[in-house]
Amino acid sequence: MSLIYQDPSLSHDDAIRLLASGTDANVIAALVSIGLNETDRNWAEDICLKYLNSKTEAVVASAITALGHIARRHGELDTEKVIPALKELKGKYPSVEGIIEDTIDDIEVFT
Repeated sequence: MSLIYQDPSLSHDDAIRLLASGTDANVIAALVSIGLNETDRNWAEDICLKYLNSKTEAVVASAITALGHIARRHGELDTEKVIPALKELKGKYPSVEGIIEDTIDDIEVFT
């Protein structure tokens, strides 16, 4: 098995372009970059919240993780919107419940 390294750093415009493609792999790459690099916290948070409603579990997991990164990097998040949205996901995709808990922990620690 060979691993391929992908740089998660995308410009804001490149992230928008990948999101607009609608391709799961591109959306996931954009969400990872947004969580790790985006400077506009409000926009990043809104994008992640939007993708919590994806029908693709991997996209949802990426959006959840990105919210934790945003909390860690910016030291703030709209917890009145984000925490209920995360808790509402529990049970919808049982395999992401651990990711939800980790993200809630990050939010509590860093915000």
